[in-house]
Amino acid sequence: MRALISGVSGQDGWYLSQHLKSLGYRVFGGYRRGSNTILPDGVEPVPMEMTEYESVRKAIKDTKPDEVYNLAAQSHVGESFNCPLYTGSVNHAGVVRILEALRGTRTRLYQASTSEMFGGGRGLSEKSPFLPKSPYAIAKVAAHNACTVYRVAYGVRASTGILFNHESPRRGKDFVTRKVCIAASKNEPVKLGNLEAVRDWGHAKDYVKAMHLMLQHDPDDFVVATGQSYSVQELVNLAYGIACNEVQVEKVESEERPWDVEELEGDPTKAREVLGWEPEYDFYALIKEMVESEIPPSLRRDLPYGAGSKHQGVVGGGRSLF
Repeated sequence: MRALISGVSGQDGWYLSQHLKSLGYRVFGGYRRGSNTILPDGVEPVPMEMTEYESVRKAIKDTKPDEVYNLAAQSHVGESFNCPLYTGSVNHAGVVRILEALRGTRTRLYQASTSEMFGGGRGLSEKSPFLPKSPYAIAKVAAHNACTVYRVAYGVRASTGILFNHESPRRGKDFVTRKVCIAASKNEPVKLGNLEAVRDWGHAKDYVKAMHLMLQHDPDDFVVATGQSYSVQELVNLAYGIACNEVQVEKVESEERPWDVEELEGDPTKAREVLGWEPEYDFYALIKEMVESEIPPSLRRDLPYGAGSKHQGVVGGGRSLF
């Protein structure tokens, strides 16, 4: 089997490429010409500029993939308010370029949709309405709908994964989970905006497995989530508690979004029942791994909240952590 991954140098691209390699795939990684992209081990590079149709078409023609995984995007929600046109060109029009290149082929496509499309809520499923609250979410809704149109009108074998927040030690340093874990591990204050925002956080390693499973079934849309959510404040409490340090937070207005999504929690029932997908990581295990990864092995101490049980340190009722 042959797979082409756009956005292969990101968090999801790295975990997905390694998962596909373990399954015996030949993996190609799309990259932007002139970039300093470092591809994961065993991935064959292919130029693929998402803002140019000919580049996208040629990448697909040259690699002849059985599966295409589109992970390329301007992926920072807050930054999309500063560059809405570029976000739309990559996150929406870039997807249409791939869909056009796949018309008339049997190649299967995975499109990375996002929980940001919902604009907030709990128990969100594939049938929940979209209410985008950022240029990022607007572009993702448009791309998601384009996949539906091409699937129905042209027979393109496109599946979409509506993934809720997924993190790992490979997450960019400007994302809240990584930012908090770095500060906690160094016993330094972290600058944050909305501490009350609630998110359904999972591990990218689990979520890329769901991506692959989708393309082994008939084209469809799937929510991928844990079904449990925590506030940013709870994230902070957990990370600093794992690091055995006192919580240090500086609330700054510049870190707040112009229009934020207050809560997001998914319902992964369909993914579990149709794909047989189950996450291996819970919230505690995810944050523990992220905090530990920031501490050199020689300096790591025995953590007092050991790794075996789910959601260690979580107290019922008020849901305070540590």
